[in-house]
Amino acid sequence: MAKVRAEMLLEDRVAIITGAGGGLGREICLLFAARGARIVAFDRASEAGNALIDDLQEAGARNPLLMTGDVRSSAEVAASFDQLANRAGRIDILVNCAGVREMKAALDLPAFEWDDVIAINLSGTFYCCQAAARWMSRNSGGAIVNISSVAGVIGLPRRPAYTASKHGVVGLTKNLAKDLAQFNIRVNAIAPGTIRTPLTESHFHDEAYLRSLSQVVPLGTAGTPQDVAQAALFLASDMSSFVTGVVLPVDGGWLAEKGYRYGMEGK
Repeated sequence: MAKVRAEMLLEDRVAIITGAGGGLGREICLLFAARGARIVAFDRASEAGNALIDDLQEAGARNPLLMTGDVRSSAEVAASFDQLANRAGRIDILVNCAGVREMKAALDLPAFEWDDVIAINLSGTFYCCQAAARWMSRNSGGAIVNISSVAGVIGLPRRPAYTASKHGVVGLTKNLAKDLAQFNIRVNAIAPGTIRTPLTESHFHDEAYLRSLSQVVPLGTAGTPQDVAQAALFLASDMSSFVTGVVLPVDGGWLAEKGYRYGMEGK
């Protein structure tokens, strides 16, 4: 069995990362580029996208590309991916990082906010998978990594749309793993737990929040974007060549813990 050079696991592969300007997407772009991939960054925020491209170029990435677009539009996604693939020549990897969340009780959630979360997190993920898979199926296959959440495995309070959308991403991942296997396209998902990103940074100035992490997360802390990026690298590379249809938690053991608190242990 041939050895894989770890430093260049993605050499000569074209990787599209949606939500590339955000915390997780940005870190995945940087890591994939360092492992030899040509990065195609897809983001609706041109300022964040341009800043990422500058950083990629400074780090020596090979001809990174940026496309601004909105994953909520199937027509826009299809046109953008066709343009990207024509410029890059092929699509080998897709990582779906574009996502939003709400923090409202079910009885208080307005319809427009429900629609927006579902459109970005679930419909947008499908549109991107479909557009990328059409190109991958013309070549020798590829790898798709969808970013779900621990909220895609269990229910979380005050996040009805987010929880529903992330459960949908898990189901979509399993369906596509079956449907696309004939084209040698692997489809997997990552379920991050609490990850310290710009979106969650404000929580980490709250001592009570930090104490709660130490109590409910077996590893005692939050994860980093690098933790998620390393998992994405595994699922996107040949290290996982016989892995498809799985949901990989990156949560410090949070999903495994789920026990009683407040002195109930052992009762």
